[in-house]
Amino acid sequence: MKGKKRVLVLALAAVISLSFVLPALAWEQAKPEFVWKCQSSWPRGSGLHYLQIRTLDFIEAWTKGRIKFERYSDGEIVPGYEVWKAVEKGIIPCGLTCTCYSMSRSWTTGMYCSAPGLGPVEKMGFYHGTDTVKQDKNYKTKVWKLLEDLDMKHFKVVTLPSAMQSTETFLYAVKPVNSIDDLKKLKIRAVGVRGDVFKHAGAQVVGMPAGEVVSALERGVIDGAEFANFFGDIPLGFAAAAKFIYFNPYSSSPCNLMMIFNPKVWEKVPDDLKKVVEEACFESMKWSLAECLFLDFLAMKPAEKQFKAKIALIPMDVGKYIHEKALDFYNNKRKSDPELDAYMKEYDAFFAADNYGPYVKFIKSLL
Repeated sequence: MKGKKRVLVLALAAVISLSFVLPALAWEQAKPEFVWKCQSSWPRGSGLHYLQIRTLDFIEAWTKGRIKFERYSDGEIVPGYEVWKAVEKGIIPCGLTCTCYSMSRSWTTGMYCSAPGLGPVEKMGFYHGTDTVKQDKNYKTKVWKLLEDLDMKHFKVVTLPSAMQSTETFLYAVKPVNSIDDLKKLKIRAVGVRGDVFKHAGAQVVGMPAGEVVSALERGVIDGAEFANFFGDIPLGFAAAAKFIYFNPYSSSPCNLMMIFNPKVWEKVPDDLKKVVEEACFESMKWSLAECLFLDFLAMKPAEKQFKAKIALIPMDVGKYIHEKALDFYNNKRKSDPELDAYMKEYDAFFAADNYGPYVKFIKSLL
């Protein structure tokens, strides 16, 4: 009798344990509802690719396997700068990219990339933290809705947040920059909004593909360059090629990276699943900023000790000069660009004296 009771207890325990194990196995083994090819605009192994590909991890985890991705990097399906067009045309259903690659059709979309004048935290607040209508739509602010409308108008794509970088390195230079005149004497590789601002500030600006920048610094073709966030730049050779690395304490310039979907693909997703994808993208964006800050910090010591580069803050008068020139450039351009004018109206309202303007200085002291 005791033996029978023991067998019964063991069988009951097995049934109970399976009740916990089987749902998990069912999730792992369930056939996903959607399997999408997704390409980033960045080389595999680069910091930008790493940050954005984590968005796919978030989506797969948050949807519990209902969505899966086949992952590709720059050039594996289309060139990185063609991701916008590839998603628009349905060559790939979704992509991970940046609005600096959409400026050819809408200059204003580049403001959502690395436009001088906004740090990562205030930028996240500006784009995602105000005008909240519903808790599950916490990134649908007026200024973010403007981007969605611009991307749909010019590229016919659905846009979601993906990654918010820490402040991009202000300048890699082969010679010291101690004054505004020193900055103006440099031949600087810069693209997007930052390139236009540098040019407006009197610097000599050169445009070139990302893969040519380090060798151009080494050969003396250029004297300086802006590129991306610090931890991703150092393994690419920036600290070895440019011995002076400057951050700007006055006016930050982080990049807001995007995930885009072909609208025909997106409309097939059930509403409940869309909500989960949106939330996963929003969480991925917040995670990426923390990850960038952490990895940037760890990369600073090797940059100085291993590559003998000097990390410094750009003089405050230089930082202030660039900030003021940036605002001057935006205000001049908005007069002939209705899309930028709409963006700047939201910018002016956010930074007004009776809104968040007085509190920005406290955020800058924290980051």
